[in-house]
Amino acid sequence: MLKLINTIKRIFNPLYSVVYTTADGRTEMYTIEKPQHKNEFGNVAQAIKVAGFKSFCHNKGGVRSFRYDRIVSLTKGV
Repeated sequence: MLKLINTIKRIFNPLYSVVYTTADGRTEMYTIEKPQHKNEFGNVAQAIKVAGFKSFCHNKGGVRSFRYDRIVSLTKGV
């Protein structure tokens, strides 16, 4: 029964897989919740109005920031 509930939950709230290059040059894969425009952020120091987004990361167990210029790929349905 729990498996069925989780399957239905993922249909309405799918997970995404993001391949991301970290600041120190490593390439990592993370499982995140759906990215949303309301969670976008900018970078004042670089004069960028929209630099990336924040989303809950299941690998790290918390909210994490992802810059658009460091995303290698973003796919729906992990």
